[in-house]
Parts: sequence; structure tokens; C-alpha cells
Amino acid sequence: MQISARNVFSGKVVELVAGAVNAEVILELKNGIKIVSIITKNSIENLDLKVGKEVKAIIKSTSVMISNEKDLKISARNILKGKITNINKGVVSAEVNLDLGENQILTSLITLNSAQDIDFKVGDEVCGIIKSTSVMIGL
Repeated sequence: MQISARNVFSGKVVELVAGAVNAEVILELKNGIKIVSIITKNSIENLDLKVGKEVKAIIKSTSVMISNEKDLKISARNILKGKITNINKGVVSAEVNLDLGENQILTSLITLNSAQDIDFKVGDEVCGIIKSTSVMIGL
């Protein structure tokens, strides 16, 4: 599968919670980080998802927000702590890479103004924030 999304993480389904229309899929990466995805029950069936199955979590870089708050209280299910390893500043946007551990890199594309206002620097410990509805599941 070739896709344009910058963030593709391999993991194992550790929990499935079915609702009437949607389902919550929780997968665990090799470094122990858990990522939550909300997808349709139909997608669960089409992908034949079961606990223990190896899958990919796919997240567009534009769906990743970044915060330097230590005790962030927010409704997003995925708050992934990491260290900034690279900042590539363009004219309008900045690409920020976070090392989540064990070479798991989360890439975020934020506005240049946001990067400058918060004054992100390489080495800063921050959180990548992703809503569960922004995490796609693939095989």
C-alpha cells in the first residue's frame, strides 16, 4: 500500500469496543504506546479486525496538533509524548518531527505562526495530539 500520509505506525489490536454504528479500536505499538481509532463497524468487518491482529495506524500530518503543556487536559484520545528531533520551517507551514521512542517518529504539519508563537525548539519535550476519528486503520 502506498499512501501520502506521513504517519504510518505498525501495531497490534489490543481491544475492540463495538457501538451501534462505530467501534473503538485500540492498538499498541512495539514501544508500548497505545493509539485509539474510531472507525465504522462495517470497517471492522471488512478488515476482519480481531484482538491480536497486526494493523497499521495511519495519520495525516495535518491532523497532528502539538502542545508543550505538561498536564494537558483535552478531549482528544491520543496524547503522545515525544521529543522534537527536527523542525523544517517553510514560508507558511512548519514540519515538526517528534521521536516517540524506538525510532517511532510522529510528523506534524502546523502553521509557521504557531511554531513561532510557541517557540518550539529541537530537544523540547512536547505532546502530539490526535483525535481518534483522525486515525485510519489499514492492513
